[in-house]
Formats: sequence, structure tokens, C-alpha cells
Amino acid sequence: MKKIIYIGPFSFPNGGAAARRILGNALALKEAGAEVVIASGQVAEENSRNDEPAESEYRGLKVVSLGERTAEKYPRYLKHLLYFGMGRKSVAWLDQLPEKPDAIILYSGYSPYMMRLIPWCKKHGVKFVFDAVEWYDPKSFLHGLLSPYQWNIELALRYYSRKTDAVIAISSFLERHYTSKGCETVRVPPTLDMKKVEPNLEPENERLVLSYTGTPGNKDLFNEYLEAVLQLHEEGNDLQFSFAGVTKEQLMCFKAIEKRKITLESIPPVLDCRGITSQQEAMEITRNADFSLLLRRPERYAQAGFPTKVVESLSMGTPVICNITSDLGAYIGEGKEGFICFDHSIDALKKSILKALHLSTEKKRKMRYASREQAESTFDCYRYGEELAALLMRK
Repeated sequence: MKKIIYIGPFSFPNGGAAARRILGNALALKEAGAEVVIASGQVAEENSRNDEPAESEYRGLKVVSLGERTAEKYPRYLKHLLYFGMGRKSVAWLDQLPEKPDAIILYSGYSPYMMRLIPWCKKHGVKFVFDAVEWYDPKSFLHGLLSPYQWNIELALRYYSRKTDAVIAISSFLERHYTSKGCETVRVPPTLDMKKVEPNLEPENERLVLSYTGTPGNKDLFNEYLEAVLQLHEEGNDLQFSFAGVTKEQLMCFKAIEKRKITLESIPPVLDCRGITSQQEAMEITRNADFSLLLRRPERYAQAGFPTKVVESLSMGTPVICNITSDLGAYIGEGKEGFICFDHSIDALKKSILKALHLSTEKKRKMRYASREQAESTFDCYRYGEELAALLMRK
């Protein structure tokens, strides 16, 4: 049995999209016959005052918490500065292993991990693989030039990644990039264990229910969601927007809310704000919606990544209203698994929501079945096991 270690500064299993990405790939490799160990940078809960390695188990996978992430509560710039020391504990742990792995997969970590792990793997004859899932744009040229964290990412993606033995790319954008640099590359989108996801294939909502879950940040155009929904509501359409990951206090800061002088006490019923919820509650919001929403600017971050939200939505039978970034056009068909916005504007989103508003119950049901079928055929983690195992075992 081949031994593979998935390593990086991520938290696991409670690490959001990163943890779900790693879990999907790890389960696929385990199904293909490999022994997979998750070496997380988190500080184990039982070691809250001691960052020594601690072992646990999750879904048949051994999890080792290596205590790399000790600066999480520090100010941002100090945290980024200390980030450059990360990877030392991981290498120290690898050094003391009596039996070295056959391959190491690095998720995130970038330059600090790569500069330590690449020579370690060469020394011990271990295959080094980089799981590439993103490539952010600096907010501005000056910001990128002055940001040590941005330099860390650019150095990793432009220099150190060429020194890897292979790359797992989350999108065709990254697959093309790494292949052009001479890297052996396999593309694996975000995946889930579909047997563990219960879909809702029979819509029962009296009005059109739209959903969004997550922290919008600068990625997702949440204000556009609010503006489109509020305009359509003001025009007499019967709909509801259920969302989690944004508190009512945070909601007050969006332009669509400010310009209407909406207060905490006067949030209209069309906006169903659930606040900060558990992952399970967030999934229920998406599962019970008629459509989930996703608008992103067609910038490099959106083309290089792949939204896990879309995979989760389809897996629950909830079609998606989105504009096309990354590889979404290959999986979301107009009127099948969702509706395609012609761009990331409010008008484009309104036009697609209007299409959803005029659907019959039977048509919505067919779209839910199509969404789940797409998820099962494309995003089930186990369909990638043999391909991943072959990549990792080739010398």
C-alpha cells in the first residue's frame, strides 16, 4: 500500500472549502488503495496551550495537527510576516517518521512550505505534488509590489511550482498554466462524497426562493444580489432571498441597503438573513432554495479557481444562477442546471431571476434532477481516485 501525506497550513476537517477539497481527494485516493494521512497546520483543540503534534481520526483518515498556525490572532501584517516561518514544524515531523511517504501533496503553504519541502522530498526520494486551487490578483500594482504575502504567492506559482514533480489543478486555467511550464498536471475540480449528500429533488416553495451562503469578501458580488432582489420585489415579483454568512449588522453596510435607508428594525421579509450559521445549517438553506446565486468578476482569481459553492449546490439538487467564470460553462447549461447571466451586472442577474420566476413547478423539478445528475457524474470524489493515484505513483 502506498503512503501519501496531504500537508499544509489548512485546518481539517473544519476548514471550509479547503478542508472539503482535501477530504474529497483523500477519500478518492483511499478508495484507490492508498494510505492517506492529513498533516494539518492547525493547533489541536486538546493542545490549545501546546503546539506539539497531536493525532486524531476522521472518516478513516489519520489526521495529525502540527501546530503551525500559532499567529492567527495577531494583526494582519505581523501574521503575514510570521507566515514565512511556517513549514518548519512540518519538516521536523516528517524527519522523525520511521517510514517516509511515497508522495506528499501540498495544499496552500506556498513559498514557505515549498522552499522546505521540495529539497526534503528530493533528499528522501519522495514525490512532491502541489494542489493548485487559486491565483489571486493583487488589489493594485502598488499593493502587490509592497505586499510580502503577494510576493510569497507569486514566487510560489511562478518559480517553486516548476520544481514540483506534479500538479493537481482545480481548473482548466491552472491546468493550462502548469502544463505550459512543463509540469505533469491532472485536473480535478472540487469534489464531494455524493453518497453523503442528501438532495432535495421536489420543490415545495410557494414563492421563488434564492440562496447564498458564505462570506462574500471581495469575491462574490453580494450587493448585486441584494439590489437585484430588492428591485424585483419592488416591481411586484414574489420572491425571497435566504442567505447566511452575513450578519444583520453587516447587511447594513451594503449600498443596496444604505440607499433605501433600511435599518435593523426594518429589514424587509424578502431578505431572509440567517446570520452566521453552522455548515449544516448553511447546507439546509441551499438545499431548500429553488436556485443559488453566484456572480464574480471575470478576473484572474475567478478564472483560476473553481467555486465549491456551485458543486455543493448542484449536489443538493439546487440549480445555479451565475455568470461564466472558470469552467462553469462546461457544467451549467442554460435552463438545465441553472441560468447563465450574460455578465456580472445587476441587469444580467435580474434577467436570469425573471426566467426562474416564470418556471412551472415541473420545470423546476426537472432542473433539480439535472443538477444532481451533473453533480454525481462530474463532482463525485471517487471518480478521480485512479487518475490521482496514477499521477502520484508515477516516478
